[in-house]
Amino acid sequence: MNAMSVRIETVDSASPLHAEREIPVLLVDVGREHRKHPQFAVQAMAEDIAVRGQLQAIEVIASGDRYSLSFGRLRLDAIRHLNAPTVRALVKTPEQFASEAEIRLRSISENLLRNPLSALHRSLAIADWCGIYRAAQPDLKPGPKPAHTADGELSLKFRLNSDDALEAASAQFSASFSEAAQAFLRISRASVFRALRIASIPSLQRDRIELHPLADSEGELYRLGGIKEAVRQVAVIDLILAGKAVTVEDALALVEGRSKVISEPWEKIAEKFGRLQEPQQDRFFDLNEAAITRWQATRGLK
Repeated sequence: MNAMSVRIETVDSASPLHAEREIPVLLVDVGREHRKHPQFAVQAMAEDIAVRGQLQAIEVIASGDRYSLSFGRLRLDAIRHLNAPTVRALVKTPEQFASEAEIRLRSISENLLRNPLSALHRSLAIADWCGIYRAAQPDLKPGPKPAHTADGELSLKFRLNSDDALEAASAQFSASFSEAAQAFLRISRASVFRALRIASIPSLQRDRIELHPLADSEGELYRLGGIKEAVRQVAVIDLILAGKAVTVEDALALVEGRSKVISEPWEKIAEKFGRLQEPQQDRFFDLNEAAITRWQATRGLK
């Protein structure tokens, strides 16, 4: 159901209670305990609701002829941003709770007891989203190679011909988001490129590392996805899962029979810095202006 075209119900007219229904936005009160969301987050959520509708109801507690928000402020703010008259809500009554503390605990648990996506699953979600987008854009070339397995193996779709093809896919997909959505979802050309490379890891190997700490390290996953030879990639995963190596680089050194390369802290920062987009690099300069000014002074630079 689209939030813009619904029948308005009131506390008195709606039936039955404790069920999802459309309620007037103007009758929902938001307590001070609910955190505010930045404007770009509200705008991004509003854009998604405008396209797909409100996918999840907020929860409110009926109080007289008004409602008190239990959780779902971002969705509510987005609906308000759209100037929609109603919002889909799960309506409860104060009698369902033993005390005000229980109501507050419900709001806290809804926010804290979420299982956030690991770096691996976030990358796979972005890659799948990118694939769906590109499938709807027949003029975009080069496109992902079609999957030939029965389950549509995701890694096959993103084994593009080269890093240039991967860059092109990343640029086209990230450009389809508004600036607000890019900021809220953290979807930039660089992040999509990383996600597509991670998604190129075959599903069998992804399953093996899904519950390992490796699955939550985007940098290590990116390095793993960059290993083109399947045999070497499997060998690297074997070593990490066996506890014989901690990082992909350590495992590669063992596979290739060479000494482990110990990177200096500044080398690790430089490597990450090189993958940032210009606005992100500028922000880094701003945050480290004092150190940069000191460095320039030692070299007689202005």
